[in-house]
Amino acid sequence: MIAARFPTREGQEVEAIYHFIFTGAEKVRATIIIRNQTLQVCEGHRGKANLRMTADSRTWLGFLAIERNLMWTLPRGKIRLKGSPRLLLAFGKCFPS
Repeated sequence: MIAARFPTREGQEVEAIYHFIFTGAEKVRATIIIRNQTLQVCEGHRGKANLRMTADSRTWLGFLAIERNLMWTLPRGKIRLKGSPRLLLAFGKCFPS
């Protein structure tokens, strides 16, 4: 498990558990817990997820690099969500570029 504290206001309003399932070349299952301005990353799934995301690892990396648009990936099934898409947007706001 990795734990960190947000040094600024990012993450202040987010309270959620995220389950990530990456498929493709790099298969990984992880839990990210954001609570009280802290971030925990755990291998495997822990707790009940507010948002569960399944994605091809290459597609996800393309999305993070702003090479792929979420609105392109969702209808094609490259990224699948179970839960509110707003939580994925809130997750992204925790890590401003």
